[in-house]
Amino acid sequence: MKNSITLFLIPVFSYALYSVVSYHFEAVMKFFDGYIHFQLLSYFLVYVLSVIPLLISLRIIAGKNMFETIGLHPRGLGKGIGLSLLFILPMALYGIFFSKLNTQIDPANLFAKSFLAGLFEEIIYRAFIFGILFRFVRLGFVPSVAVASFIFALGHLYQGTQIIDLVEIFILTFLASILYAWLYTEWSFNLWVPIILHSFMNLIWMVFNFDDTVIGSWGANICRFLTVGFSVMYTIRFKLKNEIPLSVNRRTLWKFNSEKNSDQIK
Repeated sequence: MKNSITLFLIPVFSYALYSVVSYHFEAVMKFFDGYIHFQLLSYFLVYVLSVIPLLISLRIIAGKNMFETIGLHPRGLGKGIGLSLLFILPMALYGIFFSKLNTQIDPANLFAKSFLAGLFEEIIYRAFIFGILFRFVRLGFVPSVAVASFIFALGHLYQGTQIIDLVEIFILTFLASILYAWLYTEWSFNLWVPIILHSFMNLIWMVFNFDDTVIGSWGANICRFLTVGFSVMYTIRFKLKNEIPLSVNRRTLWKFNSEKNSDQIK
């Protein structure tokens, strides 16, 4: 376990560097595109550039097996895809039977805003912010997910301009962040689970014309909450059926003991 000063200063400094690049995302993307002339690649490179400080920070804290520790081992990819395909069924079925396809889709933008956003946002907010607070600083699930979700929600407020839209966007993204962090924890810190589910939820929201606003119709939101409920119930049922204790429980709500839960940190 690193000392408390290291655990505090390194993530804060690296997140500050990330924030500088992220704040100037569009400008940096235009800079890359001026040389590359391929927006999707430029989008990807800006994300890579922005997360480099965070990955270095995780490397220092998590050790040489960083990608395995944060849950990006290839062997977890299949489970992430399978679970996410199952969890996303309510939203997918609603889109297929009650919505029309969005005919204005740009394939490159679709891939960037769904799969690239899902990948990098989960690395940033779940593996880095939530992961460091919960798994290494050993704050409990509640304070760790509250901090990560607050920052995650703030980062999505650009999607609205009216007060009511901003409030709804903040609440929905805050709750989504809690879900992703909970699934990340309960599935043995397999980051592929929230990455793929996050990507699929973004993908379906863009493929189907649910509504003209970011918030979408009430029907679409009901199905989004059904996806959330289904993923939670399936996870709990799976663990109970296999006699696996829930990782988020009264003992880990306010303090996470990494020694007692060392089997989950791989």
